[in-house]
Amino acid sequence: MATVLLRSLRTVPPAQSARSRDVCVSVKAAFRLISRPNVTPIGQPRRSQQLSTVAPNVLASPSKSGLAETVNGTVTFHGVHHVALLCANLERSLEFYQGLLELELNPDRPHHKLPYRGAWLWIGPEMIHLMELPNPDSTDKDKRPEHGGRDRHFCIGVANLDALAEKLEKAGVTYTHSMSGRPAIFFRDPDMNCLECVELESWR
Repeated sequence: MATVLLRSLRTVPPAQSARSRDVCVSVKAAFRLISRPNVTPIGQPRRSQQLSTVAPNVLASPSKSGLAETVNGTVTFHGVHHVALLCANLERSLEFYQGLLELELNPDRPHHKLPYRGAWLWIGPEMIHLMELPNPDSTDKDKRPEHGGRDRHFCIGVANLDALAEKLEKAGVTYTHSMSGRPAIFFRDPDMNCLECVELESWR
């Protein structure tokens, strides 16, 4: 049928109108489209567009290792495992965290596998990892915000905030209160790492 149509187009007199010539061009273009099956017809979505309609849980399959749980393509997080802090002197940091704050040392740190000095300390079921490594941040107190809530920090829940504040005052460690009105205080360790402690009940 397309061959017959093209033959009839070739017989159109040269004196045909401009509109007739436009129709001829459109029909020829349609014939080329029909004869090329790899070209997507106008008005039909390409395969890449069709794939975008596939459900998310089909595209995102669970990890083969089993380390990440997925529910309908969503990764399930269980909580914070540890916070890593840089320190210039491990012994000085241990005096602060293990001595002043009375955090328990985790003896399971694989010292022989890690190429730097450090220590692991328990904070409830989570940990603080101290790493004696060069610090890219300034440890100059005057170059850091006075209020720790305006600086990088992590938050720890405590049962009795007044008891902690008393220990800090006796040790000469300054702190500021949370500006949100929550029962929380901010203070820094010897390397200017900022901690927030908020009074609340155990949630683990």
